[in-house]
Amino acid sequence: MLDPDRRDSSSPCELCACTSTAESALEEGSRKDVTRARTALLLSCFHKLQNHFFMSLLQFPRLVKVSMERSPYFELVCPNDAYHIMPPGMSSPVRIRFTPKKNKNYSHQLVCLTPREQVVVPIRAIAARAILEFPDQLDFSECPVKYSTQKTVLLRNVGNLEAQFQLSTQSPFFVVPASGTLGAGDTMQVTVGFHPLTIGDHSGSLAVCCNTGECWALHGAQDNVAVELSTNSMKVGKTFITTSNYTTMFIKNRSNITAHFQWKAFRTEEDEAEEKRRLEGEIGPNRCAKIKVTFKPLEELEYRSVAYCDISGRESRLPLRLRGEGQGPLVELSNRTLNLGNILLNTPYVYEVKLINQAAIDAPFTYIHTTANVGYCFKFAPEKGTIAPGGIQTIQISFNANILGSFEEQFQFIVAGSPTSAILTIKGFVTRPSVHFDIEEIDFGDISFGFPYTKTCRLTNPSPVALTFKLRMSDDGTQPAVNCFDQIRKPNDPSWRDGIHFDVEPREFTMNPSQGTILPHGHQDIEVTLCSNTVMEFYRRLLVDLEGIGNGVASLTITARYQHFPASGCCLSGFAPP
Repeated sequence: MLDPDRRDSSSPCELCACTSTAESALEEGSRKDVTRARTALLLSCFHKLQNHFFMSLLQFPRLVKVSMERSPYFELVCPNDAYHIMPPGMSSPVRIRFTPKKNKNYSHQLVCLTPREQVVVPIRAIAARAILEFPDQLDFSECPVKYSTQKTVLLRNVGNLEAQFQLSTQSPFFVVPASGTLGAGDTMQVTVGFHPLTIGDHSGSLAVCCNTGECWALHGAQDNVAVELSTNSMKVGKTFITTSNYTTMFIKNRSNITAHFQWKAFRTEEDEAEEKRRLEGEIGPNRCAKIKVTFKPLEELEYRSVAYCDISGRESRLPLRLRGEGQGPLVELSNRTLNLGNILLNTPYVYEVKLINQAAIDAPFTYIHTTANVGYCFKFAPEKGTIAPGGIQTIQISFNANILGSFEEQFQFIVAGSPTSAILTIKGFVTRPSVHFDIEEIDFGDISFGFPYTKTCRLTNPSPVALTFKLRMSDDGTQPAVNCFDQIRKPNDPSWRDGIHFDVEPREFTMNPSQGTILPHGHQDIEVTLCSNTVMEFYRRLLVDLEGIGNGVASLTITARYQHFPASGCCLSGFAPP
């Protein structure tokens, strides 16, 4: 630095090759290259408040010319272009007067010429400037990982000019403020921080961008601190879907720092693909934070997940494994199996079962239609609805079978939100409705030609429904039979003279009533009349047809024997067989 009030200068020496100038004529014919200061002249570096000398390293005296171009700021105190004889190994002082006009930088040069070489000495005067003082090194020692440790240092401007500066460093170090202005002689506080994300030693530099560009060394080491979760695994009990349940755990901070925590969905920062809702907070030294974990399932499933706690003082995120089970509506049947026993064909039946909701949420249900086997013969009412928590829904079942035989059918009620259905099993045996006679056989015994004989029987309906019946005789004719009593009332009938002739077989049996309806568990008395118009031994069957059920569902055996009487004893002797 040059003081404007001083008359001397400082500068490093600069050696140049000798050029073909007039001064070189001092030694004609001498045009050799410069041999540097080791073989010629050595100029000592100028320092402030010091005298400066030429020193000759030659073995013989040498003539030296010292000169300087004219300048309003720099002037040789000795005569310009004067010659000096330099003895070997001796020195000679050179004085320069410096007269600055403004506070700015100045430059000039001093030329020392010998017959063999030329030495050019640059002269520079540097104006007033800012000089910043800062610690050479800052050591943070051991610090918690993922935690900001800060140190405050003084930045001092010991120069005589205002300093506009910029401070910069590299992660995991930081500095505040990063830029500013500091007056001459002023000081300010600068905060240097250390926020490591990984365990291990870290070092860096703090660069100051000003007039000089100084750098200071930074160093820090870090380790995990005593911050932990009270548990690394949590299970929430069964929770009804669309409702919520919760459990609690703690984050324990046993260190002397205030730990900042944040819950995230991924194990590392690189895995954070998108913004997610994060819960965060702070825990003071030697304190605990209570964490509430809420579980709200949407389906009846077992849920598993992992939440990660990113917390100051710990390099890796702390995993918390979560497990919970969703519970749908609990709907049960009052009877899972309905045994109908023996039921009658084409007979309507009505039964009831109950759907019971044992859950604390609504249970929407829907009956699923089926057409398998006899499923289409069943009707359910209502087929859909919602059962309130703890409520009961009565289901009415209507059944009218049109297929005979045993059956076992499953009917399904789907419950929204539950993966399992309520299944009702219905089984039974379908039979025809039956009627029966009170006797097994009607025996008319010995009968005569043309004489009517009547016997009675009872037809009983043991079924719970009314039955419509119709009676018919097997192997009976269709033309009305001739009754001897009717014949006697017709004395002019040609049959007295010509005999009886039938175009078709006579209808010899009549039933009264021949058809009708028998009430449930009722009966009907039947009169069966036989008027024989043929000579034979009878063995017939009385058949019962039930409407909608079938033909010949019951039968009664009827027997009779034709008895031949003498012609004189018969009113229809003319009709007696030969």
